[in-house]
Amino acid sequence: MLVFGVDIPLIEVVFVLVIVSIIILIEIIVIVVLLTRNLKKTREVGDLLKELSNILLEVKREELKEIERLKR
Repeated sequence: MLVFGVDIPLIEVVFVLVIVSIIILIEIIVIVVLLTRNLKKTREVGDLLKELSNILLEVKREELKEIERLKR
């Protein structure tokens, strides 16, 4: 096979392409694993924020009830 006027055996070109493909595949797998871990942590933080907001709403409701009771 001629590449830029240089004769390169086809098996070497295929070998290099296979190596590059394997490296890219490994990088993709690592990125997907990291994204799934990050998604799990993000869901946990979202659940904690939801719980915190519910607690704050309950506290605010109790404060309003206490203010109404004190006004009477």
